[in-house]
Amino acid sequence: MRKLLYIILISVLMSAVMSCGRSEDKRLVLADSLMWKAPDSSLAILNAINRDSLTSDENRAYHALLLTQARFRVDYYDYPSDSIINTALDYFGDNHNREHYTRSLLYKGAYYEFSTNQPVEAMKWYKQAEENADTTDYRNLAQINMRMAILYFKHYAGNNLDLEKFKKAAYYYKKLRDKRMTLVATMYVANVYRITERDTSKLFYNQAQALAIELRDSNQLFQCVAEKALLYLVDSSYIDAKNCMLQALSLSSSSVENSHYFILSEAYANLGFADSAEYYLNKADLNSCNSYDSVMFYRTRKEIALARGDFANATQYEKIYLNLSDSLEYNKEKYALSQFENDFDSKRIASKRKESTTWRTLTFALVSFFVLSLIILISFHFKKKRDYLKLIRELRHDNFAHYEQFGNSISDFDSGLSEAMGAKLKVFEEIMTGAYNPQQDYKSNEIAHRMTPIDDNDTRFWNGLFAYLNYKHDGIMDKISSQFPQLTVPDLNFIALMCCDFSSTAIAVCKRYRNIDSVRSRRMKIRDKMGIEGTLTKYLETLKTTAIDTNQANGELNE
Repeated sequence: MRKLLYIILISVLMSAVMSCGRSEDKRLVLADSLMWKAPDSSLAILNAINRDSLTSDENRAYHALLLTQARFRVDYYDYPSDSIINTALDYFGDNHNREHYTRSLLYKGAYYEFSTNQPVEAMKWYKQAEENADTTDYRNLAQINMRMAILYFKHYAGNNLDLEKFKKAAYYYKKLRDKRMTLVATMYVANVYRITERDTSKLFYNQAQALAIELRDSNQLFQCVAEKALLYLVDSSYIDAKNCMLQALSLSSSSVENSHYFILSEAYANLGFADSAEYYLNKADLNSCNSYDSVMFYRTRKEIALARGDFANATQYEKIYLNLSDSLEYNKEKYALSQFENDFDSKRIASKRKESTTWRTLTFALVSFFVLSLIILISFHFKKKRDYLKLIRELRHDNFAHYEQFGNSISDFDSGLSEAMGAKLKVFEEIMTGAYNPQQDYKSNEIAHRMTPIDDNDTRFWNGLFAYLNYKHDGIMDKISSQFPQLTVPDLNFIALMCCDFSSTAIAVCKRYRNIDSVRSRRMKIRDKMGIEGTLTKYLETLKTTAIDTNQANGELNE
């Protein structure tokens, strides 16, 4: 007992040591907990950690993952080399930590999106992350859908895939009760709807604006009001566009961009206030204009020219901004991104279909095998029953007078043997005398099954029977046993039943054989062992006849 207690104690201590070896560094856990609420603090903690102080591969991989994520959260474009995130990918992929591995795939995609500007390659990793993510891992699912949606939003103008993924992201953020990210996703949904369903777009802008006010986020409130101004401009509601944009600019925000001045300028131009339009146009920094800003700039110039009645310049500006718009519409990435996702999903569906087909085939094969086996077993059972009933029916036609005489003869020889054999013969009598309805074969079957098979190991019974046969037929069993030593005990027992003049049917019932063919097969095998010519039945008859003649001769001599 004491040894057992020692073993248990040692096991507990070893488990504790191993558990400590696998535990995550508390500094990393703290940094992870701050990742979404205070990414700057999280990054500061991670930068202060010396990687050499981390005691396990798991902690080093965890640090690599968190460092990549924190730098991404603080500044999308201050992204570390992919060798760092590869450390996390290699470890967590092999270690089967599903959540960490999903995150590693996500930020590997972010590396290609922001550091190398390869949107298709980024989409590849985002799709892998989506496939690997657990269905209850709302944070990662939200981020994955947000990143894919933004890829489409930036590179695939007029595609509904971005809308679908922004909606999914908003759904997961709501599940997380992350109002700030729900606001961001809702803003994107409103932006996508702005082109096709303006009333729906206004609804989402209003939802986003309410969230921004609730969160007291002036920057997001500014963005929301500014985007609503663009919506009114697209809808040709120039007064609303002007008022909305002026409201946005009155908010203290560091998010004012060139496009915001262009929106206000174009609204003023369409209202006929060319000077006000020129004033806000001049506030834009033309040196920092991107491609989309350039389109808005020349379109605004066209509207100002029209307000001044300068139709020649208006026509010229219109040609420029239309050419710029056409060049933006053709984006090679939009086809590549869409094609990649379609191919990825098709392969995944094909793989699952193949897996499903394999399982269906295997299930069908197993069910077929089971059904076939069941049919064979049932068929075998009924055939066995039919064969046994056939034996019983054949036994009815046997001559019971012979068995009755045999029973009397045994009774005169040995009462103990007579009692054992009498139980067998009693069942024969019930079957053969027809003490039942001849049509009720199943009743006959029940009667027959009351007869227990004569066991070859019942030496007392067989010794008594051998003694009776030796007495009756001048030592017939001793002669056979000595002359044919190759015969086994079951062989000799079978021969004894034949010497008792049991029919093949009676032997089959006594030994519980399935049919008479089993008796015939056994006779042939024993004959072959003995190496005699003719049938075993004839051979035994010859021995018995010789024994009778000998007994008669001895009787005459005695007289």
